[in-house]
Amino acid sequence: MRGARLAWLVAAIVVVTGCASGESDPGASPAPTSTWTAVERAQAALVPAEGIAPVEPGTVSEATAAYTAEAEQISAPWAQFMICSTVGKADEGPPSVVEPAAVAAAWTFGTAGAAQVDQYAVVYADEAAATAAVARARTQAQSCDEAFTGDAEYAGEPPEVTIGEVPGTVDGFRVTAVFRPSDDAVSTVMRSGDTVHYMRFRELYAVEPEPGVSEKNPDTALDPDWTDALIDQAAANLVGQPI
Repeated sequence: MRGARLAWLVAAIVVVTGCASGESDPGASPAPTSTWTAVERAQAALVPAEGIAPVEPGTVSEATAAYTAEAEQISAPWAQFMICSTVGKADEGPPSVVEPAAVAAAWTFGTAGAAQVDQYAVVYADEAAATAAVARARTQAQSCDEAFTGDAEYAGEPPEVTIGEVPGTVDGFRVTAVFRPSDDAVSTVMRSGDTVHYMRFRELYAVEPEPGVSEKNPDTALDPDWTDALIDQAAANLVGQPI
């Protein structure tokens, strides 16, 4: 079952990347292909719902249509998309912290069988601003305890955090957080050109083997093969987005 799912995801990555070939610098700007608005580019950086396969033991996948924002309505990445974010954001109303030099953003929430995966893509004013955004996120990851000890609504010890790598075609990093007693989460911050893609994975405590049926998830650890494959797909999609 897992082998079939991975084969499906690899095929999806091939479709997304198309006929690209040759070596490229991590995070380098893609070659111009067409003229899109900044909002359309942010939406294009997101992995579409049909590209997110279910995770065993669940079989149902759902994702919202992308929300969008421009200019001062763009929030700094909040905890929904980045494990170590210190930013809070209400469901409604203006952002509590406006993201510097952000031009357009798109985000979506989704579930994939046994896991939750949420994405946030931000187009910045230029590549330097996008690079600075990745640096800010990395600084937060390096002092991740503050995201939890400074949150009055969080109970318990901060997670054990490991900072790792993302695919070599993009600039950025990956955060793996282990919460106690047995709960894990992964988030990635990946940049290509002036666009940054933020993504967070979290296991679900209940799964839906078929529509309308819910049962306890017997395994609350993320499937590492599925997580890695989707990160690869997101990186390929980010590099291949139109400009």
